[in-house]
Amino acid sequence: MSEPTSDTTPAPVPATPTTSERPRSRRFAGGGVVTTVVLVLAAYAAVGALAGVVWELVWTPPGQVIVRHHVYADSYASLRGVFTGTGLYVLVGTVASALAALIVTVFVRGRELLVLVLVLVGSSIAAYLMRHLGMSLGPPDPAGIAAHTQGRAHVEGNLTVAGRPPYVVWPLVSLVVLALVYFTSSGRPARGRRPAASPPADPREAGTWSSSPR
Repeated sequence: MSEPTSDTTPAPVPATPTTSERPRSRRFAGGGVVTTVVLVLAAYAAVGALAGVVWELVWTPPGQVIVRHHVYADSYASLRGVFTGTGLYVLVGTVASALAALIVTVFVRGRELLVLVLVLVGSSIAAYLMRHLGMSLGPPDPAGIAAHTQGRAHVEGNLTVAGRPPYVVWPLVSLVVLALVYFTSSGRPARGRRPAASPPADPREAGTWSSSPR
């Protein structure tokens, strides 16, 4: 009788999936640099323009009066209403900036440093578009009307933002939302990826050794 011999059989090598077989989520998550730039900047531009429209809609123009080429508030309530444009800009800008940041984090995965720079640039563009579009939709500047008005006339105040600090709300809120999303999702596995299986401790368990009597 022949003694049993041991022959080594190579372990099967799993086939590498082709590009077409890979999950689409992984390819989309990486994306391209140009695609990422266009997506982030377009999202902020669209949200900024929409925020400008909303800003003008929720604002009530204060009543003013022109007397001898000078503009005055026609009441104490109108005097307080002059500053409501700045407050509403901060309020609407905060919500819009958070929404834009959430859109970016949902549709753009990976390239965190690039996304960080694009969020700073995009939020600055959105802040400008919101101000420019909102002011263009509102009443004209009473100072320009007063220069060509003789006598007394009642006009509506224009939509303005007092000072530069309100514009900081766009990049500030976006960075906060971006940091919260990245920190909370850093421990979660990426979609479409499965954790790699650990190799067996004993080669016999993988079927690499077989003994058969001859």
